[in-house]
Amino acid sequence: MPWPNALISRMPRESRMLVSRWVRSVLGVLWGAALCIPLLIAAALPPSSRPVGKVRGWEVSRQLSTFGIAVNPPPATRRFLALNGVVAALVTVPVLNFLAGFVTVFVGAVVQGLSLGGSITIGFDSWRIAQPTLFVGLLYAAANLIGAIALSEAANWLHGRIDGMDVEVSRPNARYSRITELVMTRRGVVVAIDDERRRIERDLHDGVQQNVVSLSMLIARARRAQDPDKAARLLDDALAQSQDLIEETREVAWRVYPTALDDHGLPPVLNRMADRCPIPITVVAAPEQRLPSEVESAVYFVVREAVTNVVKHAQAAGISISIRDDDGVVVTEVVDDGDGGADQSGSGLQGLARRVGALDGRLVVDSPAGTGTTVRAEIPHG
Repeated sequence: MPWPNALISRMPRESRMLVSRWVRSVLGVLWGAALCIPLLIAAALPPSSRPVGKVRGWEVSRQLSTFGIAVNPPPATRRFLALNGVVAALVTVPVLNFLAGFVTVFVGAVVQGLSLGGSITIGFDSWRIAQPTLFVGLLYAAANLIGAIALSEAANWLHGRIDGMDVEVSRPNARYSRITELVMTRRGVVVAIDDERRRIERDLHDGVQQNVVSLSMLIARARRAQDPDKAARLLDDALAQSQDLIEETREVAWRVYPTALDDHGLPPVLNRMADRCPIPITVVAAPEQRLPSEVESAVYFVVREAVTNVVKHAQAAGISISIRDDDGVVVTEVVDDGDGGADQSGSGLQGLARRVGALDGRLVVDSPAGTGTTVRAEIPHG
């Protein structure tokens, strides 16, 4: 294996992603040097003409191949051509200067530093410092290279902003962005687990524990009672309260995770939720086939938290739930006709966003004041 390939193969995967991104960005700027003038000329021609269509296709291909920017459909506006042409022209000259400086200084530093040696003296008003020629030359070359990369990244960002003025922009090949996303998702999972533990602790402390204490006191009073009739009445109360305690314990366990979800899937769990909810729930659609367990669990918690928020805050008259499998993406929508204005920074919705994000999904909350709230979760499972 040649040593450059061996060196690359030993680099961490994240580092290889960043280097690949930087190389593509620089190549995109160099490609833009050849396209900037055709882009500016095309911006002055009728947008529907054939030459303009060709130039537009070249620019779309350049951005997708090098910057990883996908635009669909290609913008048919003069602004798209003119602004991208201006950015390409403005960035090309300094990037070329930086690259020329990098190559010239790097080669010169290596040749002189390894063959002739010597040092470079840097003088200030109060002191002087001497450093080896090779060391100073490599540092200067690295500074030129960093400058070229920084300008190329700025051009990448600017092209994305310009394209976003006219059409929806996506970056399907931007694997490098997954590094930050996965780090944040991992942290979100830990936070979501901690939030769920706190909720379970509150349920046990405020509900089950209080009933256990009350039941214990009833039994103690029955044991101390001298009147058999009074003792019998207290035991009857204790028996009734023990039944309530059993039911409440089942309810807490069901809120933690319903076993019916593993046994029967989402429809029975949704039907039970609808039966127990004080606000009428309409299940518009639910998948008949089983989904992966982690997806079913996430969908259940999205629906449960959304319904809980409606009951607590929305003052709604009805709730509709729709769950469908759209080409490998489970789309869950919970819609109510309440007051709207949901606080998207609240712990409940933030916890849902983290839970959905852990499965590479996304959560969107649309809650204008006075018109109800729509909670939409999209979770891939293909």
